[in-house]
Amino acid sequence: MKKLLLLAATFSVLSSSAFAGQKMDITVKGMVCSFCSQGITKKFKEEGVKSVDVDLGKHLVSIELQDKQELSTEKITKILTDSGYGVEKIETK
Repeated sequence: MKKLLLLAATFSVLSSSAFAGQKMDITVKGMVCSFCSQGITKKFKEEGVKSVDVDLGKHLVSIELQDKQELSTEKITKILTDSGYGVEKIETK
């Protein structure tokens, strides 16, 4: 039973974190203009993200992390929701 709980805890930690050099696609609700794009880019750059690409037509934010950088899905969601957007999905490439 202890092994099962340890395995579940490990999986939970790994599934909620993004690791160095990793690329992620985030489907975002509420982005409608270039001001939205600029604001989202600025927020992720403040976190030290290597690159940010915002596609307003697809409602998609693509980020790439720096080497040795970690950014949890919870942190990504908080960045966007605090900025007034909704997060539909986060996919790791």
